[in-house]
Amino acid sequence: MTVHPGYMICFWGAAPHGVVDVRGDGDMVNLYISFAQILQWGLPTRITDALISGDVICNKVPCPIDAVRFGHWASEFKRDDINWRKLVLSEISSRFTRLALDGWNTLHHDYRQSSTVVGRGKSMLHVEEMLRFISENHTSDISVTDVAECVGLSPSHAMTLFRRIVGLPIKEHLTRVRLSHARMLLAESEMKILSIAMDAGFRSLSSFYEAFQNHFSTSPAAFRKQARNIGKI
Repeated sequence: MTVHPGYMICFWGAAPHGVVDVRGDGDMVNLYISFAQILQWGLPTRITDALISGDVICNKVPCPIDAVRFGHWASEFKRDDINWRKLVLSEISSRFTRLALDGWNTLHHDYRQSSTVVGRGKSMLHVEEMLRFISENHTSDISVTDVAECVGLSPSHAMTLFRRIVGLPIKEHLTRVRLSHARMLLAESEMKILSIAMDAGFRSLSSFYEAFQNHFSTSPAAFRKQARNIGKI
């Protein structure tokens, strides 16, 4: 496919890819982000589904600010300071969210017809189905075994395949999706924390508190307070 100047192109890099021809002068910035990181951002379902399906997408119209923005990210991420890297990832997450809200054009539809994809197609389709199953059922009491059964694989095979392609264990990804759901409810609803924990798919309040503290280094109550204070500014 041809990529024109001024466009932000996004796709899941599981399919082999590379630049084969360049015409004219200019700069190109490549940002490589793990799919596990993207899933953790809690982006709108529609854009996540497009990426999971293997679509190559881009913004509808060029954004003049992107040229400067991407250049800054490329230089700032090289700094030997974890705080700069966290800032860059946060800004990239916001840019993805803006793309999701603005809408996008699809340059190429999924990898299903490609025989060169990692795992020769079936593995990718299995992982895609597992990701969808988790996305649609994470608020229920599902386990790794349930995720494996949805694609007809043994738990050990499913776990190995999922980790190889996504970069995270199934259980860890499931926990992150549940936490993303819980954070949304904490920030945007008046639900009690116990109800939020149950609604997000956690089996107990203690397991919810433990997972939340481990991932965000703060408590659900403190996060809710901070989110509300930000909203008042």
